[in-house]
Amino acid sequence: MMYRFLLLGATTLLLLSGPAARAQQPAPAPAAAKPPVLSASFFTSYTYLSYSIVDKETSAKPMEAKGVGGTLTLHPDGTYQKRLQLSGNGGVINFNQDGRFTFSGDQITFSYTDSKGQPRVDQGAFRFQPKARTLTLTLIGYPAGNKGIYTLRAD
Repeated sequence: MMYRFLLLGATTLLLLSGPAARAQQPAPAPAAAKPPVLSASFFTSYTYLSYSIVDKETSAKPMEAKGVGGTLTLHPDGTYQKRLQLSGNGGVINFNQDGRFTFSGDQITFSYTDSKGQPRVDQGAFRFQPKARTLTLTLIGYPAGNKGIYTLRAD
């Protein structure tokens, strides 16, 4: 009798570990996307081509800012200089920043000190297209859900 019980238990285990049981197991997670491989051409000066704002309270559609100009220079040592100019209020508004940047995968972080001496951080995603020589930065805005989208071209 004990022999039949052991045989029944072993048979049940074999059946449960068969294809039907394996089909119920969760599928393995897909491989994570490869982080971009950045060539030396990534570290250069860029000219601002456009700047759009997504303000969720106004519209989910990006609103393009007029009169965009200036440069962004990314150095291999992780430092940057931003000289952004926007036309507005009957004149030109300058946004100058010198700071550090880091990236991981398709995410980028800019760290700098604002005009009042306070440390600030801008974070978001980037997309570098070496053949087109363009860089698109989509930075998280305030309040949550808003963002700024910058398109730049390598000089």
